[in-house]
Amino acid sequence: MGVITPHQRALLQLLPRGKAWNKASGSTLSELCRALSEPTARVNETATQLLRERFPSQAVLLLEDWETFLGLPDCTSGEDNIETRQMAAGAKHRMWPSLNVLFYKKLAKRYGYDIEITPDPDNQYISLINVKGGVKWRNATVLDNCLTPLRVYDSGILECLLEKYKPAHQEFRFIYSE
Repeated sequence: MGVITPHQRALLQLLPRGKAWNKASGSTLSELCRALSEPTARVNETATQLLRERFPSQAVLLLEDWETFLGLPDCTSGEDNIETRQMAAGAKHRMWPSLNVLFYKKLAKRYGYDIEITPDPDNQYISLINVKGGVKWRNATVLDNCLTPLRVYDSGILECLLEKYKPAHQEFRFIYSE
């Protein structure tokens, strides 16, 4: 005696009544209805999942489409597992970009940077981004006779983010203070 699934039960209820129609659990007719009801159960599960796919933070089947629509992966993308991708897509979908200074400050703060934005006194299309508190860096060397000390700064994410959301006519110049 097996358990009757909801789709199997619905199919059995569509059959006529009578002694010739043995609908008991485990009967041949019941097992036939179980086999015939499995595809409809799968379709129902897929339809339920498609309802969840409306939101990028819950998407599995349409996650790649959401990422394409939202411009992901971007410079902030980290791990490539499904949960991280869903969280990034959900955050990007809920984000409200703006052209004001406060938006850029909050965006930088979200990634651990404290910035101050001031307009360039000589050019209205240039903004100076002063990164407060410094940025992590490391010394670097080259394999030639270069005597200039080199530093590699860990600020690529900040620059990428701000460049991505800035207006096309605007230019950002980054100033890193110790």
